Amino acid sequence: MVHPKTKNPCLFLIVITLLSKSMLVSEHLFAQLSSSDQEIFLVDFTISGDKIELNNLKNISKNLGYDNQPWFSSDGETLLYASNRDGETDIISLNVTSLEKIWLTETPNRSEYSPQFRPNTKELSYITLSKDGIQDFRNLEIAEKNGQLSKIETILEKESIIGYYHWFNRESYLCFVLPTNQMNSTLQWHKLSNNSDFTDKSIILDMPGRSFLPIPNSEYLSFIDKRSTPWQIMSFDPLTLDINPISNVLDQSEDFAWLPNGYILMGSDSSLMYHNGQKWSILSDLSDAGITNITRLAVNGKSKKIAIVGELINNN
Repeated sequence: MVHPKTKNPCLFLIVITLLSKSMLVSEHLFAQLSSSDQEIFLVDFTISGDKIELNNLKNISKNLGYDNQPWFSSDGETLLYASNRDGETDIISLNVTSLEKIWLTETPNRSEYSPQFRPNTKELSYITLSKDGIQDFRNLEIAEKNGQLSKIETILEKESIIGYYHWFNRESYLCFVLPTNQMNSTLQWHKLSNNSDFTDKSIILDMPGRSFLPIPNSEYLSFIDKRSTPWQIMSFDPLTLDINPISNVLDQSEDFAWLPNGYILMGSDSSLMYHNGQKWSILSDLSDAGITNITRLAVNGKSKKIAIVGELINNN
């Protein structure tokens, strides 16, 4: 594995407090879907030298249908994810200690995806998809005034066909732009301006993957380059827009995460795998827990937790 040179070890800090007086989740509200069910599992991890241990694995979504796109707050106390409710997808905030769930969105005739905390704000962002196929990139500010809960939603990019993204700071983000009749999907670097109608956009390459993550102890981001086989995990320098290879992916997987020690984490069927800079090794076989088809992952070094998206074997 080739790491980019280390810069400032302090990545962007996201400080946000989600209010607990919002709508509490009732698990009886969930609708059944005929498609395969994706669940989110939470597990504790410890790292001692080269030894990594997992403990206390839990299914925290327990919902029929789509549960996906987990994202930790910077302090690790909150996990956001997209969850099916009555045939649409809304955003849930989960307290990782109490496991209490709060619905942050409740929008008829529209779904929300890819929730993230926006750096240095008390706001979160997500992609919205309406019934007629209009896709926007939006921002939600949650506040409490005189005992009343206030939610202010604004559009960051209208009809921008952004599929996935990662904030570098409050104004800049790396994003996956969906394909059009004229071009393939592209990896783009966007900078918002004070004029909400203008966004500075740079195309980095075509055929990117959907995972964008900060590299531990650096100011670089990472993504998957799918232009050749095997696919490659790449570094991205937000200052120069330079890219460099880091490692081949595991089994053409779309999703990866970084452990705090710089190891790469990926899923393969029921196995959670890690790359120590030299080779892929198995971290844990989760088939005994009834988990298969592992896809998206999220890691938080402060709470020492990993969120795992997978399917239950035989819907157990």
